Amino acid sequence: MQFTNPSEWSLDEATLGLLADLDESAHQINDLRPLDPAVLRQVKEKLLGERVFSSNAIEGNTLTLRETTLILQTGSILSGPRRREAQEALNLGDAYRQIEQYLESPNDFWNQTTFLELHRKLMTSVNDDLAGRYRACDVMLPGAMYQPPGSHLVDELMNRFYQILMETGLPEAKPLHPLVLAVWVHWAIARIHPFEDGNGRMARLWQDLILLRGRLTAAIIRPEDRKTYYDSLTAADDGDCNPLMQLVCRRVQDTLQVYLTAQEEADELKDWASDLAGEVTTRDVQRRRLDYERWRHAAERIRDAFERCATLISNSGSRTLQVQVHRYDLIDQSVWERIGAGDWARRTWFFRVWFRHERQTVSYIFVFGPHVPTDADEAANVRGALVGLHVSEQNPGDERSVLLEDLKDSPTSCRELIFMDKKLLRRRKACDGNFEYDDNVSTVQVAKEFIEDVISKKLIL
Repeated sequence: MQFTNPSEWSLDEATLGLLADLDESAHQINDLRPLDPAVLRQVKEKLLGERVFSSNAIEGNTLTLRETTLILQTGSILSGPRRREAQEALNLGDAYRQIEQYLESPNDFWNQTTFLELHRKLMTSVNDDLAGRYRACDVMLPGAMYQPPGSHLVDELMNRFYQILMETGLPEAKPLHPLVLAVWVHWAIARIHPFEDGNGRMARLWQDLILLRGRLTAAIIRPEDRKTYYDSLTAADDGDCNPLMQLVCRRVQDTLQVYLTAQEEADELKDWASDLAGEVTTRDVQRRRLDYERWRHAAERIRDAFERCATLISNSGSRTLQVQVHRYDLIDQSVWERIGAGDWARRTWFFRVWFRHERQTVSYIFVFGPHVPTDADEAANVRGALVGLHVSEQNPGDERSVLLEDLKDSPTSCRELIFMDKKLLRRRKACDGNFEYDDNVSTVQVAKEFIEDVISKKLIL
């Protein structure tokens, strides 16, 4: 079988852009170090349950997230037909804790003995006959385009696998982004399929080990990612690593954001409870919470509309046109209230829409900030302290994005989206240069017309 070296992988613009975003988030985490121990412990416990649940669910384990978390917390084993599934959850939880200990050793990175010991931990009391042993028989994967190599090749391929790992760690080696190496490790283990059982979980475990050694976080590939995940592994077999790289990059970004959000909440809420008790009544708290939840729902609907429209274009079969949406976490209530009071806050990106047509690329970032009053506000009855969803443009090679408010020649008319009185208002620039509002437009209409503007007026001139 062909066994590509990770340094030979070709990364496209979308992958490079996601890696740049990932590095930015990782720098934000590093700037906050050391994280609050209580926050760190809480997030690790939450993520452990999600990691174990997701990795097992992809392999067909029927335990729910709640059941998985309870088993990990109590160490209890279910009786009856689900006993094996509970044991799988316990074993995988122990394996994830074990790789945390490997981070303290400089040599376990490429030690085959350690690799086999981890598989033994994974399979103990699940299938003891196979635990910690490379397969001695050929296997077939139903429906797979590429079948695993014969068992007589496993030792040779695993030796080659660890040789490549060692070579990437040499001082003279070309430095690889840790995510690139982690994804290659994931693909290589899945491709060699060295065990009769547990290959997917081992691939994701060893990938997380590489990510953690690179001062990143685990990639939680979710059950709903299953089709995308397997399709991306097939694409990597065909020589295109980018779909798998992008999926893993998004999932690492998600877990990084969990740490960022938890630390920010811990920082912002230190004095929140005592201050709030003296300032507002219980009814005020409930009203503000309801207002935020309604606003949150409306905001998520606009992002979902952009994602649906982008997916339709990406699935249309065009080889020259791509539209992708990258998510960021929605701001929490405390940040929302601060912005509504007129303050610009940090890290309020909501989502990015990335366009490529032939060799042209451009991306637009939708970011939350205070509403910008205009002469058109009175006619549209726009009133009160509002949180606006603004649009900024970022061109290739430029690290900074610019609000469309500050661009005189932007061909896109949309400038700001406002959620008010259960309605979506769109502020746009008219042909005469003045601003006007579209009252109660639909989310799909906003997404569709924005994407049409960019494609027809920016990319296809």
